[in-house]
Amino acid sequence: MRLTPNELPAALERGLAPLYLLSGAEPLLLDEAVDRVRAAARDGGFAERSLHLADARFNWGELYADACSQSLFASRRLVEVRMPGGKPGAAGAKVLKELSGSVPEDNLIMVVAGALDRNARRSAWVGALEKAGTWVDAPLLSAREQRGWIRDRLAGEGFQPDEAAVTLLAERTEGNLLSARQQIDKLALAHDPGPLSVDAVMEAIADASRFDVFQLGSAALGQDLRRTARILAGLRRERAPLTLILWVLVRDITTLADLYWRTARGDSLPSAMGALRVWSSRKAEFRSALKRHGARSIRRLLVRSARADQVIKGARPGEPWTELQLLAFGLAEPHRMGADR
Repeated sequence: MRLTPNELPAALERGLAPLYLLSGAEPLLLDEAVDRVRAAARDGGFAERSLHLADARFNWGELYADACSQSLFASRRLVEVRMPGGKPGAAGAKVLKELSGSVPEDNLIMVVAGALDRNARRSAWVGALEKAGTWVDAPLLSAREQRGWIRDRLAGEGFQPDEAAVTLLAERTEGNLLSARQQIDKLALAHDPGPLSVDAVMEAIADASRFDVFQLGSAALGQDLRRTARILAGLRRERAPLTLILWVLVRDITTLADLYWRTARGDSLPSAMGALRVWSSRKAEFRSALKRHGARSIRRLLVRSARADQVIKGARPGEPWTELQLLAFGLAEPHRMGADR
């Protein structure tokens, strides 16, 4: 059975499936789905939890043995598999297909993947998991869907927002649902439930931290190393979410890469910016960055982004803030990654 994130809570109230596949390119919706399944599992008596990180060196046989074994303490267990790349390989696909038909009653399997490409979505292992359990997919939301999501979240806090307030929040957070949720949480603390005007939203936004995470990408793209370092230091002091900072940097790096490859194949820069919906206020930043970066440095940035993600998730040794600084400085000046154009 396939569900949207919005449909998951009602399905969990009806009962737990034997296994879950949770995938998607929208980090907040995916994380919330994971939290909901974990909470339902705890409420359902699954007191133990084992975690497997399915990286390139992962032994899928260990997962099969763990998933099919009984707990030493005779309690029910949640077996969680983290598969960030969304591709289990031949060995992993075989194990996942086998697990779909042989999960012990006292175990619950949860496979958490990133965004699944077209081939993965059509694969036999995804089909087997969907048939035997529940597949929850959280794709990126369109601009219209983002506004609807913000409207629903505000309503959930008891607000009756006017359309201008919803639009302002959507524009301010630029598609980042995590940031939108944080702004909504601030509004809920500062205002009583009821009508919500655009003025109230503007006031809340103006009161935000001076070390705004969304200024970081602009500082790096603008080659302002001093400002980049100052913003990072401020975010670190304020204990800003590492995943949010990485998201902001990766968003800009991905946009830069897309602009480079589109123009390299013959598209005009204005056309490429229009297709990628680059905000007018940020076009000059990307034009400047494209003059400094070439294919080699952009590939280095993408590799460095993946490394930072692994360090933040604890899947690779390293210091998260160091990785974020290296990534931001590399975006500002390619030679700082040891690569030129």
